[in-house]
Amino acid sequence: MRSEFVSQEKNRVEIKVEFEASEFNAELNKVFNNISERTIIPGFRKGHVPRKTLEMRFGKNAIHDETIENLLNESISDIMKDYDIEPLFPPSIKSKSAIVDNQPVSVNILIEARPEIKLPDLQDIEVERLISVVDDKAVDSMVDNLRKSQAKVEAVNSPVQDDSVVSVEFNMIVIGADGAEISRNKKKEMATLNMQELPMEEFREPLMGKNLGDFVEITIGNQTIGDSATLMRYELKIIEIGKRIMPELTPEFFKLCMGFDCETEEAFRDAIADRLSKRRQSDVQADAEIRAIDVVAAKSEIEVPGSLVYREMQRIKELDEKDAKEKYKVEFNEILKSRGMDYESYEKQIMARAWRIVRNSLIIEELGRNFEIKIEPQDLDVWIKETAENENIDPELLKKAYFKDKESVEVLVDRAYSDKTIKLLMDKIKIIDVSELTKPVVPEAEEPNKPEETEDVAESETVKPEVTAVKEEKSKKTRKTKKADTEETNK
Repeated sequence: MRSEFVSQEKNRVEIKVEFEASEFNAELNKVFNNISERTIIPGFRKGHVPRKTLEMRFGKNAIHDETIENLLNESISDIMKDYDIEPLFPPSIKSKSAIVDNQPVSVNILIEARPEIKLPDLQDIEVERLISVVDDKAVDSMVDNLRKSQAKVEAVNSPVQDDSVVSVEFNMIVIGADGAEISRNKKKEMATLNMQELPMEEFREPLMGKNLGDFVEITIGNQTIGDSATLMRYELKIIEIGKRIMPELTPEFFKLCMGFDCETEEAFRDAIADRLSKRRQSDVQADAEIRAIDVVAAKSEIEVPGSLVYREMQRIKELDEKDAKEKYKVEFNEILKSRGMDYESYEKQIMARAWRIVRNSLIIEELGRNFEIKIEPQDLDVWIKETAENENIDPELLKKAYFKDKESVEVLVDRAYSDKTIKLLMDKIKIIDVSELTKPVVPEAEEPNKPEETEDVAESETVKPEVTAVKEEKSKKTRKTKKADTEETNK
């Protein structure tokens, strides 16, 4: 085997690989033998099926493709070393020569190389962090919310009032600019509306004074974007009107809320203040970390690979489409219509988001390399413990969720790596505590290059499903994107 450099455009490298006829024929014999050993064809003993028969059964081109794939997988590691390339994905086949008996076989492969990143001097980085303050007003609000969460609702035979809790059965209908119905729920939904905490104020006036069994129609939205206008119409039937009975501030209530004994209201309020303080400190620290990554990224020299951006865009699209079907029971294009957004505008929006995710992920990875970050088992335990405390969930349940399979463990390691890297970054930069944040750094997304249509070396279709047993599992070196999506981090 020999190879030669062909070209490079940004992080995309093209290399020509040539295999001698003897190399190709030797591997071709192995492929035929493996297929023959694993294929049962009436009239032939296993392992003794003639080549012509196998070529007719599986296709001569497919068998040649299998041979080329095997040769590339055996030599790709040496190729990467020869050209000092660290690939982001398995290489893909751009083109290949015709197979001629006793002639060399050449293949042009495309490699998405990890981009070079030049980080700034971290000592020059300054990031604002909001000062966390928990006052009596915040504690009062938390106490009120806890009482509301534990309140009991008693049915009443009276019209809807300001303090009522109303149970409704409803349909949701999306109306287009022309007045035509775009979509509606496939079946009626149930909801409980607290008149003091309505999700949309447009619901208040139509519901006030209504009685049990009344029908109410509410139209909201009326957004106009370009030439598109959309309305959301809700058709509700009141099936119950209740009044919330707030619990008294007793030691029993304190323990129910906090999970431990608080004999006095003062001790209860102190415990709430402590919990709020920890939560807010965690929130402002997370916000400062996001800002730090954005500032470092903005001052770094980096070309974000378009292939990574498009993969991330695809991931976001799949999640959005899944949410549309599972949460709203409609197709995603109907959600876009309800927002007055066309698909092109949507793609531009998620492109900017995907670009930022990828860019920040690469920056975190580069920082981790510079810091020589290693993830040990104790790091995973620390991450699970801290996350469980912040989210107020059982650490054992969280641990089980992450150790259920190999993929989940990889996600856990990835997140622990990111967090450990970011914590060390925060120790190396200057943090300025302020009472009010200035405008955050908003990166301007670059238009990514669309990836070429190629044939992936490790995943190409070869000799049909019957021969998949012939193929050994190829190890694929893929990089996991570090979770640096500034919006998703807060979620």
